[in-house]
Amino acid sequence: METTKYPVVLVHGMMAKNFRFWRAFRGIAGFLKEQGVTVYVTNQDGVGAVATNAEQLKEEILDILKKENCQKVNLIAHSKGGVDSRYMISHLDMAEHVASLTTLSTPHHGSGLSGRLLKMPRFLAKTIAFCTDTFFRLLGDRKPDILQLGHELTQEAMEQFNRDTPNIPSVYYQSYSSSITGKRAIVFIPYKVSRFCEQDATDGMVSVSSSQWGNYRGDIGDDVDHFKLAGNYGTKKQLADVGRFYLHIIEELQAMGF
Repeated sequence: METTKYPVVLVHGMMAKNFRFWRAFRGIAGFLKEQGVTVYVTNQDGVGAVATNAEQLKEEILDILKKENCQKVNLIAHSKGGVDSRYMISHLDMAEHVASLTTLSTPHHGSGLSGRLLKMPRFLAKTIAFCTDTFFRLLGDRKPDILQLGHELTQEAMEQFNRDTPNIPSVYYQSYSSSITGKRAIVFIPYKVSRFCEQDATDGMVSVSSSQWGNYRGDIGDDVDHFKLAGNYGTKKQLADVGRFYLHIIEELQAMGF
């Protein structure tokens, strides 16, 4: 295919890494490259706070711009990566370097699950946070802080974030949600917990209503859960099917001149 005017940057979400044994967008990025797409995968902290990750994301994108000798990129961000991207665009003087932002199952309006988890006893929350931060530091996180991140993703915190982080007119914003029935064993428990916390259709982590931002393009369909959408698991054929959805997004961006 004829690739987009600007490189495509896949921005991973929470608890993901572009690490040798922990590949974000596993199978998806490779599929896109096979189709002739100029694509990069970010490697910001897996459990970093939004502002911290946005700074790291800015560094990576500036390096990509220099390498590709171009002025802008197209961002396709999964989950919390969309929040990092919005912060970077609006608060870190990066609007002139982003042509478009497509978010996939991003909790733009917060996570009911985050709010409920923060209600656990403080000593337990701090113990879990310490263990998680330590693990991700071993994987390369520079400033892991999952407890702060949990507070930032509550529904109340995201309401304030949205007021403080308006869309920039020069950037094209679009979003997709995904939802599942929860019948498959690998997502049954996450789905049930998420469905209870959100009181809405979800993909096992993020609700359909929370995923909507900018030009909402609808639900992906095909029973694609939150984890498969990011290439966290699946056969080569299944990931290629997800990759074709990404390719559809890219083809539309190309047709729009991005």
